[in-house]
Amino acid sequence: MVTLRSRIDLDSDRKKVLSGAIGILIGVGLIALGLNTFVNQNQALENPVNVSATVIETGIDQESSRRSGIEYRPEIRFEYRFEGQEYTSNNMYPGSQQPDERDSETRAREVLQRYSEGSEITVYVPPDSPNEAFIRAEKTNDPLIFMAIGLVFLAIGVYKGVQDRF
Repeated sequence: MVTLRSRIDLDSDRKKVLSGAIGILIGVGLIALGLNTFVNQNQALENPVNVSATVIETGIDQESSRRSGIEYRPEIRFEYRFEGQEYTSNNMYPGSQQPDERDSETRAREVLQRYSEGSEITVYVPPDSPNEAFIRAEKTNDPLIFMAIGLVFLAIGVYKGVQDRF
């Protein structure tokens, strides 16, 4: 005979398993994103070719943030030629990742002062992805952050899924 108490326990078990599965899926997704970003950054930095580029546009991107109100990020668009082809990019770092350089408007303007419109700059072109040139040959910590957060979600998901089973 199924009682109300056993039905509530069954619903509670389903909720735990479901929340565990969701945590695992989110965790695996974030770990995969982190690994993909890590691989992209490493490939871009493996043997980039230095190329001369022309800055065609600069600006400041504004984003609202719960932490600090409005955050500002310098945006630099440049065009370059690689192996006879014309390309345009706005990547500051390899792997299309932008680190947390979101500071004050003053800091963003300081970065832009080094890249005035029409100026010639040196950029790095990954031979395997010539349309993804970047200005600074540095890695960001974004992949590690994604993977760490993913591991936390994964651990919580596994815990929730097996919580009352052992």
